[in-house]
Amino acid sequence: MSYTPSSLVACPNLQEDLDRIFGAEPAKYYIEPVPFTQYLMSPANRSDLKMMVSPGSAKTRTVQAIYQPRILSSEVQSNVSDYCNASTERGTTSTTYSIDTTQNLFIEQSFDVDNLAAACRDNADWFNDQILKMVVAMDSRVNQKNATQAGALLGGWSSDVAGIPFATLSADVLKVRTQKTASDTDIFYQSQQAVVSAAEASHFGQFITIGGFGLHNYMKMMEHGCCASSGLDVASLQREFGFASVRDRDVATAAGGNEFAWAVANGSLQVLYYNRWQGLFESRDANQSYGVINSPSTGMAYDLVVKHDCGVIDVTLTATTKLVALPDDMFQTGDHMEGVKGFAAIEVDNA
Repeated sequence: MSYTPSSLVACPNLQEDLDRIFGAEPAKYYIEPVPFTQYLMSPANRSDLKMMVSPGSAKTRTVQAIYQPRILSSEVQSNVSDYCNASTERGTTSTTYSIDTTQNLFIEQSFDVDNLAAACRDNADWFNDQILKMVVAMDSRVNQKNATQAGALLGGWSSDVAGIPFATLSADVLKVRTQKTASDTDIFYQSQQAVVSAAEASHFGQFITIGGFGLHNYMKMMEHGCCASSGLDVASLQREFGFASVRDRDVATAAGGNEFAWAVANGSLQVLYYNRWQGLFESRDANQSYGVINSPSTGMAYDLVVKHDCGVIDVTLTATTKLVALPDDMFQTGDHMEGVKGFAAIEVDNA
């Protein structure tokens, strides 16, 4: 969505943009990478869960998800003589997902029409560029919010992970090393397979690792075949494993530092978002516009209001979001998958 205030007047070309003078790419400096939110909003991760957030009068939107934990193999009986009767009734359980529409993020900017001649650019281009910069700031703040909320949603690993060589399962954290010893910086290549094995044992399917430099640098080195002397084609192994490594500064902060990362299975986390002006609430006339604008970086939809009142243009941007995860009790007590929800912590420990 774009908006062009008709009353803006272009000025003589008395100045040049810094980007044009130095030949810089604007995105290089202005746009803060938000890989965590980009992944969350990607087609590989998204589901129809977002459909539960729709316009209406209630402040809190809620949906109840019903599911049944899988049957334990220990419930299978042996050597029975009665093949015709059953006595066990297995019910369903549920979890509630909700979003409070009053909990939002907000950014605003005001423009005095009489002062805009100093912009020395095409009115539409300049104004839309200002909105884009607001969207970039909102993307960054939403990414921080997603990372912070995710930290409270972590699940665990299968208990089988405790038996994986070259890794340690401490509480719900998978500990691996990236170098042979604290003083020997030679790469410890077995940890890559340990992470993949942990994800496989925990039924993650396709996943990413995301977090600080500790694990990400190691994975990038593995991609470039640093360990050719070992006789392994590590780059081919990396492509075969079916996962990607991503560094995200907000995730590193939320997770506890550069030595921490998260393994995130596709579909295990979802961003709920609410748009106040979508559908019947969307309107536009000569002096005001109420609508939705999508981030070009993440696809996230934000509420956008543009009002022109007596020479002053007000622009506001609002994001109403909430991160949710799979239920904690998808697996029963006694199941080796108890506590697994496709989202778990990794720590690099080279001590």
